[in-house]
Amino acid sequence: VVGGEGNGGVIVPALHHTRDAPVGAALLLQYLADEPDVPLSERIARLPSYRIVKEKVSFPRERLDDAYAALVRHLPAGDSDRSDGLRLEWPTEASWLHVRPSGTEPVVRLIAEAREAASARSLVDGARSTLRTVAAT
Repeated sequence: VVGGEGNGGVIVPALHHTRDAPVGAALLLQYLADEPDVPLSERIARLPSYRIVKEKVSFPRERLDDAYAALVRHLPAGDSDRSDGLRLEWPTEASWLHVRPSGTEPVVRLIAEAREAASARSLVDGARSTLRTVAAT
């Protein structure tokens, strides 16, 4: 298992739970060594492509549980996870939405990933609309 952050940090939980540039470099070198005669550009072209949309929304932290419940109702997903905010996932569409409070700013972060930018944008727009409705009630 390899994890990553939006800032490019690579995390390998089997080693430790923090960003580690040398480990990221070693993983890339191992990837190249697995097929030494295949150019990196060709190998990258074989990988699936995804688009990410990120947005910050002002939202009262004390209303987050209400917001999470409303999001689950308005954006029904195949899977949901509440370990770090709310993550909704649609495996058949290869897309997800993560809604979580910022640890450094008084905002909620909306992050969506999908194969098409328009799909990711639609998830963020739907989440923003739901948050605004909850905040207004």
